Amino acid sequence: MPDDSRGARLIGRFGQLVDDQIEKNPLRARRMLLAAFKAERLRTRVLPHRELLPSGRLDNRLTLEGVVGALEHPDQMVLTSMFMPSEIFHAMGLYPVIAEAIGDFFSGAQAEQGFVTAAEERSIPESYCSYHKVLVGATAAGVIAAPRLIANCSVACDANNLTFKWLARRLGAPHVYVDVPYDPSEDAVAYVADELRELASATQDAFGRRMDEDALRACVGRSLRALDVMERSLPLRHGRAMQTSMTIEMMRSCSMHMLLGTPQVDALMDMVQAEIPAQTHPFAGLNLLWSHSMPYFSVPLQKAVDHSPLAQIVASEMCFDQWRPGGWSHGADEPYLSMAERLVYNSYNGPAERRVARLVDLAQKTHADGAVVFCHWGCKETLGASQLMKAGLEEAGFPTLVLDGDGCARRNMPEGQVATRVQAYLEMLQSGRRS
Repeated sequence: MPDDSRGARLIGRFGQLVDDQIEKNPLRARRMLLAAFKAERLRTRVLPHRELLPSGRLDNRLTLEGVVGALEHPDQMVLTSMFMPSEIFHAMGLYPVIAEAIGDFFSGAQAEQGFVTAAEERSIPESYCSYHKVLVGATAAGVIAAPRLIANCSVACDANNLTFKWLARRLGAPHVYVDVPYDPSEDAVAYVADELRELASATQDAFGRRMDEDALRACVGRSLRALDVMERSLPLRHGRAMQTSMTIEMMRSCSMHMLLGTPQVDALMDMVQAEIPAQTHPFAGLNLLWSHSMPYFSVPLQKAVDHSPLAQIVASEMCFDQWRPGGWSHGADEPYLSMAERLVYNSYNGPAERRVARLVDLAQKTHADGAVVFCHWGCKETLGASQLMKAGLEEAGFPTLVLDGDGCARRNMPEGQVATRVQAYLEMLQSGRRS
């Protein structure tokens, strides 16, 4: 919803009310946010956005339910990083929640600035990733209850390697760190698999639950199916109206990590399989590949790609990072090796050239007209690789816009500059089509 709408102004007032309570009464701030998220969850059930495809409507609801479930049941919550396989937690009936989901949802309530400030007042640098600042501010202030377990992996950012360790020390929570080798090999896969077995053991100890290995294999099987369905959908997207938005692409990137392996995501994949092209219609506008996070609140970007006949996001990179050229070597019958393989061969792990290769592959499979590389505030990895990504994509024939901004904190999103650059870029792509 554009920021100048009446609804957005009301949300802005709500966000300010939450901000005012963060330090004075964190429990009240927690209750206010949870009530708002529950209300939105109810809306997605009874009044879903009809302009979305069925899979988009379900994605919206599932991600909301995942975040609400974690906040509503802190005794069953695992605070984890985006790229960590979540099947271990789902097999035990727990709620994994990631920094990016917390940041996106708190930003959706226009309450992110208060948590950013709370983190900076606790000596977190201004240049730090805003998703992680929101998480640090919310947990340190007590708005998010201390979890029973904190677990993260080294993929793919510096913040992952700092935030969760800091929070575990401050909150006194058990902490498991999964180190993922830089170079892919079968030895690396075996090493990470052993670490994941240790994670499963630590999770059992933290929650007093036993791992059901059959349940774990079922979760991993559903994950592999979901990744396969999404991959097979890529060539079908060209020339079809995907009826998507940056908000839904953000939701899907969360569900394809935080909720992967659940029966709910399995149902989502049934919808994805059925609706392209059966429930889409021809699309004559520009098809854009999007790299990295989604500044879904940005009005210029909303106008450019949300349900627009002129341009759409045909695929977003963060939904397709769990991929190995040539296919997987380990299946659901080897759950720990399978999860480890996805980590080791994740396109965000290792040298930037692997990420570039994946972006080119996505652009080719979707016949994209161009690509946007979004440099999120504080993400040193994407900033450092952005020119490599641009060079690689353009060498392969895909004109690329490198766009600076923030996917979480509005204060770091230069809307005027974004509007000018995006408009000029789209005009260039249209001109290239005509020539």
